[in-house]
Amino acid sequence: MATQSSSSRRTSAQTEEATNNDNTDENTEDDQGELPNDTNPADDENSETDQNDDNDDDEPTQSFDESYEETGLPQLITLTTPDLNTVPTPMFVIGEDVVIGWKYNKDTLRPPSKVSICGKFPKGSGKSINQAATCDWDIAVNISGTLRKYTWDTITVGAPGIAFSEDTGYSMYIYDSDSGPTNYTPGAGRVIPLQFVFNMYNSRYGLTNNGVPVGYNPVSSATNAAVHLWTVVGAIFLGAIGVLM
Repeated sequence: MATQSSSSRRTSAQTEEATNNDNTDENTEDDQGELPNDTNPADDENSETDQNDDNDDDEPTQSFDESYEETGLPQLITLTTPDLNTVPTPMFVIGEDVVIGWKYNKDTLRPPSKVSICGKFPKGSGKSINQAATCDWDIAVNISGTLRKYTWDTITVGAPGIAFSEDTGYSMYIYDSDSGPTNYTPGAGRVIPLQFVFNMYNSRYGLTNNGVPVGYNPVSSATNAAVHLWTVVGAIFLGAIGVLM
């Protein structure tokens, strides 16, 4: 009987141990299902987002133009006609056409799409309606930025109701229409306004701004000169005969 009881106790203990082992395995499986947060689909999505953010940092979002806007310099307009290096203060004839030419230096990465030109009367002339205004009249407004030359008709283009007079100290502005005549910080690669001083006068010799007399005809002028020369020679010859007689 004792032997049999001892055997029963061992069997019961083995059964209880097996049950405990099964419970432990179930708990372990449950714990394993809750612990791995790094494999959660939502976490995977955040990881992909983080990687995308990292890629964005590696690829600069700032374009070349935006960067150049911060580090580049404004550029210049240079007058080519008339040449300020040759004639620092040009003189324009009142009542004639004035040819104005210009160019941009090579670093002008953003040339004007439209150009405007305006003029200002001399200080103290009493002709400016508004002394504080940059310009008193427009010469050209929003012409194509591809142009490099413009002809100003001083007869038809000027301040309304105010005639030009002989004087020194007139001013002219050539500028990017999008920036204006007084914007000297237009941004990198854009042009700053060109401002120069000129004089105006009335021609007493019938000359144009090209230095050629109005209505000049070289053929007829040469013929007239020849006729005049023979007239003078004939008069001298006749005078000499009169003296001899």
